[in-house]
This record gives sequence, C-alpha cells and structure tokens, in this order.
Amino acid sequence: MPHVIGNMQSEVSVTTKDTAVRKYDLLLKGGRVIDPANSVDGLFDVATVGNLIALVDSDISPALARRVVDVSGLIVTPGLIDLHAHFYAYMAAVLPDAHCLPEGTTTAVDVGGAGHLTFDDFNEKVISRSKTKVFALINIAGEGMVGQPEQDLEGMSIDLTAAKIAQRPDLIVGVKVAHYAGPGWQALDRGVQAAENAGGYVMVDQTPIHSRPMKEMLLEHLRPGDMTTHCYAFGKPMTDSNDVVKPYFFEARERGIKFDVGHGAGSFSFRIAKAAIEQGFLPDTISTDMHTQSILANQGTMPETMTKMLALGMELPDIVERSTWVPAQTIRHPELGNLGQTAIADIAVLEIDSLEEFEGYQRLMKLHYRGSMIAGRRVPLVAVSDLPELPR
Repeated sequence: MPHVIGNMQSEVSVTTKDTAVRKYDLLLKGGRVIDPANSVDGLFDVATVGNLIALVDSDISPALARRVVDVSGLIVTPGLIDLHAHFYAYMAAVLPDAHCLPEGTTTAVDVGGAGHLTFDDFNEKVISRSKTKVFALINIAGEGMVGQPEQDLEGMSIDLTAAKIAQRPDLIVGVKVAHYAGPGWQALDRGVQAAENAGGYVMVDQTPIHSRPMKEMLLEHLRPGDMTTHCYAFGKPMTDSNDVVKPYFFEARERGIKFDVGHGAGSFSFRIAKAAIEQGFLPDTISTDMHTQSILANQGTMPETMTKMLALGMELPDIVERSTWVPAQTIRHPELGNLGQTAIADIAVLEIDSLEEFEGYQRLMKLHYRGSMIAGRRVPLVAVSDLPELPR
C-alpha cells in the first residue's frame, strides 16, 4: 500500500522489478527544508533509509526511492522537541502520543510529574509505552506532582534525587523545581545541588515573592545552563510598567541562564513577549507547557506556540532552531533535532498560511501540521479507543 504520511501532498507509488536500485525507503521531494543544526534553509529533498536520514540534497532522483512524497509548498523540519509538557501525576496531565505526534512533536520532556519515589511508575506506565520519545525532568519533591508534595521540604532529598538520575541517565535529563510556596530558597537550592551532583540542568517555575525575588534567583541561585520557564508570563514579568525589559534579565542571560516559553493556559503574555522580543530578548527555547487546560483553552500545541512567535516578529528559521536543535542540545541528545546524515529520521512537515494583519502586529501567519515521521515511520492517527488509561 502507498506509504501516506499524515495529510501531506500527493505520493508517487513507484513500482519496478529492479528494486536493487532503489536504495532509499522514502523520499520527501521539493519542500523547504529548515535544519538549523546544519545551516540548511532552502528547497531540498530528504531521503531516509530505515530509521535514519540518508541524504538531504537539492535534487534526489525519484528513481532511487521506493516511495516518493511530493511536499512542494510545505516546510520540512526535524521533529519538534517540546521541553515542557505534563504526562504524569499532575491532575491535568495528557498522553504524549495523543497530543504530541499529531502536531509534529516527536520528542517531549515531562517536567516534574515524577520524583525519585514515582519515576519508575511513570516509566512503566507512560515512557515505555509511548512512540513519542519521552524524557523527564525529575521533581526535587520525592513524589513529584502526586498530591501536593512540592510543599514538603522533608520529601526533597538531594541524595535520592541525584541517585535516581544516576540510575536512569538515559531518560532523566535534569531536575524540575516548581510551585514551592514557602518563604525560602531550600527547594530551589536542593534541586540545583541534586542536578550538580548527578549532571543535568534545572528548570524552575517559581513565582517571585518578597523573600524570593526574581533577580536574586537568576543572579545568585541558578547556574549557567539552568532554565526558567514561562519567561513571558505576567506572574514573573520581565518588563517594567513602561514595557522595558528589566536589566537583570540581560545580566542573567550573560551569566548563561536560559529562558523557555512554556506557553501554558495562562503563562504567556503577548504584551510582555512583544516588548521583550522588540528589545532583542528572544526565548532560548519554545515549549508548550502542554496539559488539558492549555489544549482546551488555547490549543497550545507546538505549531500554535511557534505561530505566536511568528506573529511577534521572530523569523521562521530562528523559531525552528528553538523548537528543534537548541532543545536537543539542552537535553544532551544531539542525535535528535537535526536532519544530518545518519541522524534519527524524526521529521515534521508543516504548512504556513498568511492571514489578515491586525493593528499592533506587522504580520500574522499560522503554521499548520501536515504530517510527520518518527524514527523513519509515518505517524498514524491515534484512535481514542487505543489509548491506555491515564495514570494517576
């Protein structure tokens, strides 16, 4: 049967008795390929063999491929990587295959759903069952987001958290610290120390309070390479009352602190983002904070979040880079997020439409998902009846 990928353009079914000459399994032909890791942006063909990228070139003969898909007029990128999603324990968690693969996201990081006490359950019930590549930022709270353990300092163990990271470095890429409502820095400092001991970065989601100001967190408690998410949120505004980016955010960036979008259901302010981007404060990574509310309230998928960055003036290659290659480097998996020869054949195919302009924005365009591959195989539609029960 023809190997149809999502709802991409027409496919040419090639038949021949001399299959020996057809050395590529699949050829995506004529699309605009954007692969920032390899400085590629132009009209190219992409060929795959098995689960790997075989070749990206300007004109690959269809005669060399068993299946050919016409993607002219579409955008071909590495599979999207979402650094901020919720797949476990959180009451609004979603299932990765149902909500990532249908939007071109082939890799995602669950942030803080599991702690050292619950990670094995998360791995068994979600990670091991998913076609999406799922990594984890382990919560400094031992139980993760089960109940309200993020308020329990006694359950926040540096040694046990570091030990779990050391046990599964293939899946755990760092530490998440979030939502601690106490007055001090204990939760964050323990998370940073656990990541320091085991290797990996820290993602922090802490609304500043008078005893834990944002400036002190960015300049004194986080390390170079650590990350704050919801960077354009009203709850932790980087701009002042005059819409000017506060100087210490630039100082933090110079120190090596990273800033992640983490769109969410209510963690993204157009006003703050517009002012910051116009002043040169672009996000380091683009992510969704995917959970049920963000999907139902504003369809906060990767293409939707990337579309907002387009509307705010960012260039498409920069957006793709922050949605593929930079996240791959952040989680220390450089085999992902690129279309280089022998890279894993995780591919997203997108379409861009120009919409009407409106006051305050120079342009408004929208990215649509058209199809994807993960490890060289097309992504099938997921039937609700095929989904496992959401773990609690």
